[in-house]
Amino acid sequence: MANKIQSSIGIVLVSHSQKVTEGVKDLILEMNGDNVNVHSAGGTEDGRLGTSATIIMSKIEELQECENILIFYDMGSALLSAETAIDLLDEGLQAKCKIVEGPIVEGAFVASVQSTITNDVGVIVEEVSKL
Repeated sequence: MANKIQSSIGIVLVSHSQKVTEGVKDLILEMNGDNVNVHSAGGTEDGRLGTSATIIMSKIEELQECENILIFYDMGSALLSAETAIDLLDEGLQAKCKIVEGPIVEGAFVASVQSTITNDVGVIVEEVSKL
């Protein structure tokens, strides 16, 4: 489900498990309603555990209207897949993307709340870094 949102910040959740990213997405939407634009990019194309640069790239492209796109990941190869996905994007969209260091659940939640208060990515990332 694509969410048409007021915030100019998009969030992409990257995990080896689609259940993890869907759960975090549900939590964010439950707490923030339609005030955030969050997409789940967990698992592989065939529903297995793993990550997919193709899925991540697609979710980023769905957020191209956002001014900035924050990407949260769970571990190791999820970061590599996110970096690969960004490398496959055009330069304009690449410039909007920021991989955020922080816990996927708490970090994405804090970022979603902060994105309803400010569009300043620096402020949002700073709040996440306090976790």
